[in-house]
Amino acid sequence: MALNIVPKGNSRKEKVLRLLGMIVIFIIVGWAFWQNNERTLEKLQGRNSIWDQTKTLSKTDRDFINGFIRSMRSEFGVTTKVHIMTGKIPEITPDSKELFIGLSPEYEQVVFYFPGLVRHALGANFINDLKHNHFTGNFKNDKWPVALQTALAMIWEKLISVDSSQPQATQQQKDYNRDLHDPESSPVKE
Repeated sequence: MALNIVPKGNSRKEKVLRLLGMIVIFIIVGWAFWQNNERTLEKLQGRNSIWDQTKTLSKTDRDFINGFIRSMRSEFGVTTKVHIMTGKIPEITPDSKELFIGLSPEYEQVVFYFPGLVRHALGANFINDLKHNHFTGNFKNDKWPVALQTALAMIWEKLISVDSSQPQATQQQKDYNRDLHDPESSPVKE
């Protein structure tokens, strides 16, 4: 039994149009399949990235945090986890490429673990301020979800500003690079 995928038609023009139609349908189905897989993957990753034992976060809060998590992964390649716990925060050893944020509103605890490059980009003073000052007073009046969103926004802004403020090559470096040449691609062989 032979597989016949040649479109049937009365004229050559009709055959070409049917072939183009089949190709368009295959492309659309492939694109829809791709979109469905991406959405499913995002849901799975988001489910594992936010863990709220207190059940305090609203859908808007969760969406904001998920947006931050997706942005950190896509822009900087950093996986991010946010755990909000009802008990004390245990000692956690996160992955070396993982940004971990732990909150315990009941015990007024905040824990941040930053990967090496992120820690270096944010700076010790910024991280100390987040750990010791930013959440002060926000646990008692249940304003910690807003403080968490503000902290995430501050982290994002600081990382983006570091990323965009990379030093540009000086004219001397540009001249040096222009003077370098590859002897193999040079028209004059030595």
